Amino acid sequence: MRLIKPLLFCALLPLQPLLAAGVHQHGIAQLDLVLEPPMLAISVRSPLANLIGFEHRPTSDQEQADWQQLKQQLQQAELQIQLPAAADCSLSRVALHQPFMDEQPSDGHHHGHDETDRHTHDEEAHADLMVEYHYLCAEAERLKQLELPLMQQFPGIEQLEVQLITPAGQHLRSLSRGEQVLSLP
Repeated sequence: MRLIKPLLFCALLPLQPLLAAGVHQHGIAQLDLVLEPPMLAISVRSPLANLIGFEHRPTSDQEQADWQQLKQQLQQAELQIQLPAAADCSLSRVALHQPFMDEQPSDGHHHGHDETDRHTHDEEAHADLMVEYHYLCAEAERLKQLELPLMQQFPGIEQLEVQLITPAGQHLRSLSRGEQVLSLP
């Protein structure tokens, strides 16, 4: 029964970009954290411009290289979030929700643009990217804080809006550039 809340939250995480489409603001990113021992789920959502400097589908070779590098970097959770060793957490899953659909349908044929394609291209003008990190923590009670090097990794993030759901309740925090330690209640 205790797992219902975090499982529901994790199931709804992929819907967050759709639900928060109007919250797109350059310089601001969101971090959502759910701790239901032994499970810890963290999602980070940001306008793509904060992370890579542009929000459109990569067109040049340099943009494509930057895009590939960003995706690889976000797959490495320890570069974004560092948990205390005493909590004995192990990363169980990383999910990257990309803002761009494949250009060609899976059958290899281009079928032209329809209304859905135009809507997708309009949304790409303000693309967000979300990544989820799921952990299992053997000593979850020792999770008193976490470090967020992502604030240094991505200087385009000036403010990080944090929503926490922990055994101590629901909490809101805001971290400014230069702050990279998040205390947990």
